[in-house]
Amino acid sequence: MFKFLLGVLLITEFIVSNDSTLISKEAPFYSTLSHRKSITVHPDFTYTHVEERRLIVNSAEGLNHAYTRLSYDKLNEVRGFDLELKDLLTGKTLKKAKLKDMGDVAAYSYSDVLDDNRYKYYELATVKYPVEVLIRTEMFSKTNYYIPTWFPILYYNQKVLETTYTISYPSEFGLKYKEINLSGERTQTESAGVTTIKWIAKDLPVLAKGHDPNDVPTLLVAPVKFAMDQYHGEMGDWAGLALWNHELNKGRDELPDDFKVKIQNLVAGVDDSYEKIKILYGYLQKNFRYVSIQLGIGGWQTMTASDVIKYAYGDCKALTNLMKSMLKEVGIASNYTLVKAGPQAFDIQVDIPANQFNHVILQVPTAKDPVWLECTSNLLPAGFLGDFTRDRHVLVTNENGGFLTKTPAYDSEEWNLIQSETEVVIDPQGNASIHSQQRLYGNFSEEILSVKSRLDERQQRDFLNKNSSISGLIVKDYHIEVGSEDSLPQSTLTYSGVVQKFTQSTAKRVVLKSFFGKLGPDHLANKALKQVDEYRIELPEVWQLEGDFPTVSIEESNFTGLLQLKMDGKTIYVRREISIKLPEKLKKEQETELLKKINSAFDRTILFSKPTLSTTISPTYE
Repeated sequence: MFKFLLGVLLITEFIVSNDSTLISKEAPFYSTLSHRKSITVHPDFTYTHVEERRLIVNSAEGLNHAYTRLSYDKLNEVRGFDLELKDLLTGKTLKKAKLKDMGDVAAYSYSDVLDDNRYKYYELATVKYPVEVLIRTEMFSKTNYYIPTWFPILYYNQKVLETTYTISYPSEFGLKYKEINLSGERTQTESAGVTTIKWIAKDLPVLAKGHDPNDVPTLLVAPVKFAMDQYHGEMGDWAGLALWNHELNKGRDELPDDFKVKIQNLVAGVDDSYEKIKILYGYLQKNFRYVSIQLGIGGWQTMTASDVIKYAYGDCKALTNLMKSMLKEVGIASNYTLVKAGPQAFDIQVDIPANQFNHVILQVPTAKDPVWLECTSNLLPAGFLGDFTRDRHVLVTNENGGFLTKTPAYDSEEWNLIQSETEVVIDPQGNASIHSQQRLYGNFSEEILSVKSRLDERQQRDFLNKNSSISGLIVKDYHIEVGSEDSLPQSTLTYSGVVQKFTQSTAKRVVLKSFFGKLGPDHLANKALKQVDEYRIELPEVWQLEGDFPTVSIEESNFTGLLQLKMDGKTIYVRREISIKLPEKLKKEQETELLKKINSAFDRTILFSKPTLSTTISPTYE
């Protein structure tokens, strides 16, 4: 991944939350803030970034709002830090801090990360409230390729009294910006070839956890002309940004002669293009390890293909570039493609060409649909993108520039299919022995690939206990198989176990409550689901059904459902079929209501009477 999103992620971690807490119209605040942020772009494409914060901290909960973290590397340096803590009531200075007082640590400590990213930090401590905190920071960047996004509201439960953002730049460089949910005013002036734009916002609302991140005030800023090291470019449009990325990596795809021979031998006798892609992709997955590399301009520029071969590792850029080189060697063209990755990542703002990306994948054009390759994965089949990069806009780069397109959404039934066949044997005490086989396709299979490769036996068993097609199952034995049919991932789970008190008994009756596992939000993560469950249930004796087995049949705009039951001797046959296709935009509360409706539709209790000499059938069904 690229390093240039670190600053954004640092701030957005306080804004974006999965917490479903409702927002109070008058959310409590633990600090107040007056904030000034200024960026000065210099004629040599460097820039200086100064921030000044004045906080009034009312309680210990608000002290985190005075935390300072400054990320730096070979392209960005920390030039200044000043902090003063005052007693608000007396005006007395309680503490001062300078740059030398800041802590300094590596941004990452993982063994699979090679980088020069570090950060300086200062964490304030006090036992006295209220206090005033004055903070000034100064950063210097050697490139204007990425200009930090402005978030007028920095933290939950903070009252922003006034905030300003000012950017000055040589007018010939040009500047683009996009205002999202911004209030306040904007002014623009020009003098001596320098343009200055200033935004001012006052008395902003307090955000509580659970706030919709789409409503967060944001300002995206990007230059038209920019430079990094000796590489100059223009991002007046997406093609310009794509061309710069292509030129940045030009000539870094050369393969050693002996490796070319190896690649040709791998596909010898194979004519089908997809088969060649699959063979070479499999070779990449088996022989090259993903290592994140963020060293200087290397945060954007790939390693050479020959170095990746030499060291047998690379980051997303390097592995993608190597795969591209191997395909080129066998006559298959492909395109290095930029994407904003992450399972919960928001899509980019397509109307402002800017560096909004943090990952690289490969696009292989074909006569029909492109084949997409996630070159950092050693699990996914060729042509399938997981939840890290599916269904979002990407920037395809080539020698002519490039263009925006979108990765597959995988939102049809074939990519979201679950099938299960289960045998249930109930003993006289109402306990059940279960043997089940579950087949998962596409998006649901992706999770199983990860379960099989990354979890130990105990963790795998826990996963099956929680996710089996029968609620309450305790798994005893299991087997997991993974594979694919072309680009469609497929997994098969075979397991046996027991369910305590599968049925409940009274003196005259047996109660069989609904045993179907509930559908949850994860089932609808890709806007589609096709699930077919079949059960063969052996009763311990011939109980008499109290009533009929009516068919449950539902047909609505977003889903259809069918439940069929029949009894033959002491065997019950059950088939449940659910088909869901959600519209593109469905509010979270609408999805919650739909899930509740579907689960309740199949929540059926079946009653049996125990046979006696005087038993007569009096049908009832609940």
